[in-house]
Amino acid sequence: MGDTPTTIWPLDDARPGEVVVIARWSPSAGKSETIAALLPELIQQSRAESGCLGYQAYRPDGADNGDLVLVERYADQSALDAHRNSVHFRTLVLERIVPLLADRHAVVTTVQ
Repeated sequence: MGDTPTTIWPLDDARPGEVVVIARWSPSAGKSETIAALLPELIQQSRAESGCLGYQAYRPDGADNGDLVLVERYADQSALDAHRNSVHFRTLVLERIVPLLADRHAVVTTVQ
């Protein structure tokens, strides 16, 4: 899901003006594995977007409920908007993953 433990924190080389999304997804009971199976396609397609600078998914330490943390980086707000308007975001996230979540939170910020 995430990268190997030797991977640097995905925001170490973030530059001013980049847009960062940190999202926490809490799956409904019994839906964690279904969501995990959809993540590789979501990550691959998101990373292929021209304005996407990084897209990683992690299971928080000690999270035995299947929670996921996504760390996304975009060149600017228009790149994030393009991601949110992409076919893969609509079909994978909005149509297939969101209905399987008990809770979903996201923080969007611009690197200063």
